[in-house]
Amino acid sequence: MNRLPVSIQTLYADLVDKSWSGSYQSLIESGGTPYKQTIKGTDFWYLKGGMVNGYRRKDRYLGPDGPEIRKWITEHENLRDVRKTRIDMVRSLRNARIPAPDPVSGKVLSTLSEAGAFRMRGVVVGSVAFQTYAPMLGVRFEDATGQTGDLDLAQFHSISLAVDDSLQEDFLTTLKSVDPRFEANPSPIDGRRTLKYAIRVGREIEFSVDLLCPLRGPERERVTPLKAMRGDAQLLRYLDFLIYQETNAVSLYGLGVPVKVPAPERYAVHKLIVSQMRIDTADSQAKARKDLRQASALLEVLLEDRMYEVQEVWNEALSRGPSWQKKLLRGAGGLPSPVKEGLLRLTEVRVIDPFRDPEKPDLSGDPDKTR
Repeated sequence: MNRLPVSIQTLYADLVDKSWSGSYQSLIESGGTPYKQTIKGTDFWYLKGGMVNGYRRKDRYLGPDGPEIRKWITEHENLRDVRKTRIDMVRSLRNARIPAPDPVSGKVLSTLSEAGAFRMRGVVVGSVAFQTYAPMLGVRFEDATGQTGDLDLAQFHSISLAVDDSLQEDFLTTLKSVDPRFEANPSPIDGRRTLKYAIRVGREIEFSVDLLCPLRGPERERVTPLKAMRGDAQLLRYLDFLIYQETNAVSLYGLGVPVKVPAPERYAVHKLIVSQMRIDTADSQAKARKDLRQASALLEVLLEDRMYEVQEVWNEALSRGPSWQKKLLRGAGGLPSPVKEGLLRLTEVRVIDPFRDPEKPDLSGDPDKTR
């Protein structure tokens, strides 16, 4: 494990705060007044829309009440000075070889952030999210990341409805403002729905953006509209575990792009699951090896620095039943021995034998607790 200087970790944390604060200040200075509203016993902040040409603009969702958001909406720093400071901070972090997105990913992230996607609790997942964990945790990951030519953005369907807000333009139009070559790739099941948003060169995909949404309950059509994002999302199993209780981060592009990413311990445990779903082809097996490298890199530091958080999410995942346990334990079997043993020592629930013949009945008496 290669630790970063404490000064680098502190600089990154300061940039996260300044980037999120700056995004709220810019929104408020564009016109409007913050107000708090109680919904089902929980307080949320919104921005009352200002008047434009005799019409009141739509109210904007700011987020659930808490010390951070109260600080961000009451700060009144000089935005020009703050922007200069943020540019210098991003430059310093990149000079320290902290991972940063490729230019296309950076532009897409910046555009989505300005459009409000992360304010409305969209969550970046995949390798772009993984890049943020090194400075967040104060370590340098060797050979565990890389550019992938895609970007994944996830949101709970319930949150997409509950925020009562949306992007100003539909999702495809928002992406076209980054590069007019973005096109909607229709679902093979329902041509009226979009499966992927992509830039193609000939038949090859040069860059793609996927909207994702958790699939819970019985199997059904795998594409659904997300109201807040004004686009279609792919429904995926296990995603609800990944994006629950997301965390604030910043991507090192431009001024520093405020984004939301999964909690690192959830990302690591989720990678163990998906690594066992990618075994059909040589390409999918390569992705599975990458999943395990990322999980191992994260767990090595998390077991030392955030053991109780790992213990909580590991046992939460195991408690969801035999199907989850089988994938988790087989995924853990692909980790280096010290990491695997450290993780398995945290197990508090009764587990099945992951290598048991699935055709034989499980006589352990452990009920399936999937939800």
